[in-house]
Amino acid sequence: GIDAEPCPWRFRVYSYEFPEHLPFVQEAVKLRRDGRLWFDDEKENDMFALELLLHRVFQTSCVRTDDPEEATFFFVPFYSDLDFRLNGRQDEPSAYGQAILSAMRGDVAAWEETFEVPGSWWTRRQGWDHIVVFAAPLTTFTHEKSRRGLFHNKKMLVPPIVANVELLNRFVAEYPACGGAKNLLLPYPYGGVSWADGSHLQAAKTRISATYDADGNFREAVGWADAHMRRESGDPWAALEAEWQAGGRFTTEEQLWRMLVLAQKDLFAMATYGLAHGCRPLREAIKEHLRAEDCLLCVANDGRHAVVGSGSNVALGFNEDGSQGRARPHMRAELSHRALFCPCPGGDSPGAKRMYDVVRAGCIPVILSEDFVYPWSAEAGRGDLPEASFSLRIPTVALDGYDAPKSQQNRGSSTREAARYAVADDWSELSWFAEAHAAATAAGDGHTLGAYLRRVSPLQVKALLAGVGRVKREYFDYWEMSGNPVYRRAYDANGRKKSLLAVDEAKPEGGAVRALLDSLAEKAGFPYRQACESELQASHKDSRTPFC
Repeated sequence: GIDAEPCPWRFRVYSYEFPEHLPFVQEAVKLRRDGRLWFDDEKENDMFALELLLHRVFQTSCVRTDDPEEATFFFVPFYSDLDFRLNGRQDEPSAYGQAILSAMRGDVAAWEETFEVPGSWWTRRQGWDHIVVFAAPLTTFTHEKSRRGLFHNKKMLVPPIVANVELLNRFVAEYPACGGAKNLLLPYPYGGVSWADGSHLQAAKTRISATYDADGNFREAVGWADAHMRRESGDPWAALEAEWQAGGRFTTEEQLWRMLVLAQKDLFAMATYGLAHGCRPLREAIKEHLRAEDCLLCVANDGRHAVVGSGSNVALGFNEDGSQGRARPHMRAELSHRALFCPCPGGDSPGAKRMYDVVRAGCIPVILSEDFVYPWSAEAGRGDLPEASFSLRIPTVALDGYDAPKSQQNRGSSTREAARYAVADDWSELSWFAEAHAAATAAGDGHTLGAYLRRVSPLQVKALLAGVGRVKREYFDYWEMSGNPVYRRAYDANGRKKSLLAVDEAKPEGGAVRALLDSLAEKAGFPYRQACESELQASHKDSRTPFC
């Protein structure tokens, strides 16, 4: 475990102890006690709780030290998102944010006065051994609402280490040392107990089982799979692969039902997200694709509450005529668990929490955001996690009905934008997509999500699902999924839930925590420092290309 003795990691982290009278500290104590906002159950603020989560990690893991003299790293527990949102969402940084920004420039006077802690530890190594958190992509102590491109990422080029939820694909390519190696890109956080204690998973299993019992097509598919399993050398995956190879895609509805049964799913593809944020035209196009006839058992939301599509009656358990119906609480989490593929566009920025939640739900993410890159991505040179082992990428310019930015329209198998990408700089790097696109074009099937996803073979689906399960456990889960009795303390007597961050005894000990501690171990001694300092002296492209 992360609090084991002897500790698996040799480095130590000292967390600054800020005075209790600081407003953001007092507010956090009150909100945690009441289980509100960042400490509530799966509310919007949940996705911006990285600084709260990391503070808990460094307070409870075996790398903690109370002696700054023996510290390898210093964690700064400034709750910037809480400070920002509770103070009018101002563009200008608060006094606390400004003090940290000044310290990053080498002036620790405001740091000492505002936080009432010594500045000597910061200046000892010019901040290279300090860790601050940018909890949201566009609230990096400031909130320049209209700025996109590399603007917000470029704030991370100088010391200290910045723990964050988004490094752009272009930024990692342009600044591999100061951008990629120095900083700590992490999965979006979550505190919902239903993810950790398996409640979301169990709800989905119950719905899938009911679907299999009620739907004759699924009953036939279950019987087909059982018959293959009873044979001495029967392998239903191999049998379905042979059928698929004959046409190079799923050509019959019967094959799709059988595929879903083998995957223990009852939806082929799912997308539920609002239209009030970024990338609205892309989101609209995705939803139209999921409503199309070639996307059997696909669902999308229509407005805030209704779920429609060729699988709406299956998804909701009623409305057999396909008419709209009201969504249930936690519908998105349930549908993510039930779907085989989950298309993932960006949000207000190229990344979004959904890119991680769908993996935690066991769904294969279909990345529809060129500037998004996963933490520990092997393709981006940032770790040992091959993105292609658990996810698919489809260039948005290759979707019928979507007018991609001109910079994306110029991309393809033989052309490149001026700004490079660390992952999939060229279509040829996306072997599955390149083949699927060529085959769909040759067959005249159109370039729809349904046409593309039918060209994922059964054995590739099996491998991707195995990858999704491994990545969930080893990289994306902050809380170990278990029946930990401590999790019950997130429920009150009436069954109302609060975030696990509101439960003092709850320890984040999942694979994501171990992966981030492994990453910190690699940063001890700052092996990237010389390359970073040279990188800052070089000239760079400052791409302002819109991401969708």
